[in-house]
Amino acid sequence: MDIEEFKEMICCNEPDFMYNGEIYSICKPDRKYHVMASDSPGDEDLVFETLDDLLENWIIQGKPLKEILPEANFDY
Repeated sequence: MDIEEFKEMICCNEPDFMYNGEIYSICKPDRKYHVMASDSPGDEDLVFETLDDLLENWIIQGKPLKEILPEANFDY
């Protein structure tokens, strides 16, 4: 999935996805992006104000979300 596909998908969904054997999820109950990660319980406290903030600053296994999108499995 590329960034544009992700942006289209996230406007209507609150996805879960798998990356390198770990599960991640994004929800937006208050128009902010809340995240959870099976390998990083502290991420539960992370909140991103914008989609660009989420893509740039959610670090997953040492990489920003935008860099792992092509390898993430949204259909696990």
